[in-house]
Amino acid sequence: MILWVMRVLLRRVLSAAIGIPVLLYLTYRGGIFLLLAIFILMLLALAEFRNLSKKSNCKTLAIPLWFSALLFPVIYLVHYQFIINLLFFYLVFCYGFFLLNYPEYTPLDLAYTLFGAIYISWGFFHIVLLRQLTDGFWLILYVFLVVWSTDTGAYGIGTLFGRHKFAPVVSPKKSWEGVAGGLLVSMLVAYLYTLIVPAFSDQEMRALLWIAPLVSLVGQLGDLLESSLKRFAEVKDSGQIIPGHGGILDRFDSLLLAVPFTYYLINMIERLL
Repeated sequence: MILWVMRVLLRRVLSAAIGIPVLLYLTYRGGIFLLLAIFILMLLALAEFRNLSKKSNCKTLAIPLWFSALLFPVIYLVHYQFIINLLFFYLVFCYGFFLLNYPEYTPLDLAYTLFGAIYISWGFFHIVLLRQLTDGFWLILYVFLVVWSTDTGAYGIGTLFGRHKFAPVVSPKKSWEGVAGGLLVSMLVAYLYTLIVPAFSDQEMRALLWIAPLVSLVGQLGDLLESSLKRFAEVKDSGQIIPGHGGILDRFDSLLLAVPFTYYLINMIERLL
């Protein structure tokens, strides 16, 4: 048993030691490098989502789902000028594909497909969108650190002091103590980060510090959302592509909500200030 635990921990540490620096480097480079990396992650995550849908006795519309991954590189290449137009045309394409193939696919299948496109493809693409903002790399790093510290704090404090279940049906191991611990640790990390990084003004530092609890909470909701999909499909992990960690969705579930949330919240704050 001890040897098995040590092997699992070793795989997790090695995967993180390789994956995190590569991800941060590609994020730092930005541009086409980041876009290609996000595109690959989209495809892998969509494949996992299709597998989950099959195990949930729900079919996805394959062509529209895969096409959602191609939609966002096109939006990037046209410099976001027609983002609303392209999204609407994509919806029309999905509706048309569904009607032409009815009753092979049900309205539930169409809804599940659109959910996958929004949740995964649209969620991942916001990493690219956030990178385009002023000091975008530092903002992405901020979200990564808040989410990762939330996971660490929630796990550690929840394991030691967890008594009251947070979402027992979706994730029995999560507790209110863990949620609070994740919030506290993420706020501490956000505070230290804003002190260390010289890219932000005093006003921006205060804004990032105040929104840290919200980003932390949304990240935890993203984790629970993916857990509900796995529980519905009756599987433990979304995949096995990352040794010791599971699938792409298992590692990016929190970020798929936290990154878009941060992007739109920062846009609102900038317009209000």
